[in-house]
Amino acid sequence: MAGTLDTKGDELRLIRDILKEAGLRTRLVDLSTSGKPSGADVPPFEVALNHPRGAVGLFTGDRGTSVAAMAQAFETWIKRQTGVAGIISAGGSGGTAMVAPAMRALPIGVPKVLISTVASGNVQCLCRPLRHHDDVLGHRRAGAQLHLAPGARQRRAGHGRNGQAAARRSARRGQQRRAVEGLPAVGLTMFGVTTTCVQQVTAQLKDGYDCLVFHATGIGGQSMEKLVDLLLLSGVIDVTTTEVCDMMMGGVFPATEDRFGAVIRARLPYRRLRRRARHGELRRARDGP
Repeated sequence: MAGTLDTKGDELRLIRDILKEAGLRTRLVDLSTSGKPSGADVPPFEVALNHPRGAVGLFTGDRGTSVAAMAQAFETWIKRQTGVAGIISAGGSGGTAMVAPAMRALPIGVPKVLISTVASGNVQCLCRPLRHHDDVLGHRRAGAQLHLAPGARQRRAGHGRNGQAAARRSARRGQQRRAVEGLPAVGLTMFGVTTTCVQQVTAQLKDGYDCLVFHATGIGGQSMEKLVDLLLLSGVIDVTTTEVCDMMMGGVFPATEDRFGAVIRARLPYRRLRRRARHGELRRARDGP
């Protein structure tokens, strides 16, 4: 659990107690920039040691500067931790901004629950490190203080977080076998007018590959390239590149300027399907030379 205990201490401790009752080991991380003691498992000054300038660069007295510095320090701190089963946070726009980069730094599949006043608003505008294609589960906070809803939202989030952790533990027990016996994953992009084409391609590849189809809606392409950057795909068949057209011409489903960057960085087998894809190219990626 991570957040500002000087303002959200009761709520975060309630979540901690729910998770403890469910049998999970917990660590309460205080991201407060006020310097007040809170009794957290990880106090703010310990997190501040992970900032390039230490506490001097973090506890500046200026809220904007301190929030940005704490976000940087917490992201570095969580990257150095091992055995993180999941993360849950509760806060307003400032707390969201401090936690979001650390959530994004964790691998896809690690449970991430964010209770926030901006969870249903323009989170990307308020907190750019949290993008729409990240696997963060957001709970909107209705009131200025979390306890206005007598703990109901925290309890739902806490129990949901516990369920995610249990499911992840169960899945992990079978992952080693599936990692050996499972099929390599291939990403494909699809839109309405290319559905038939993608269906034919996946039908040909289904015996040898796990075909993951991403809708070319802007976020869809970003989600696929997120997996490419994480080296979770063995190849890409980019049937639908309309997101690039939307970016160039002001469409409603635009890509970013890094639309093809992940494939280039990862050096994966890549085909834009202007003619029939070469099955052998993907087979070499799976089996090696």
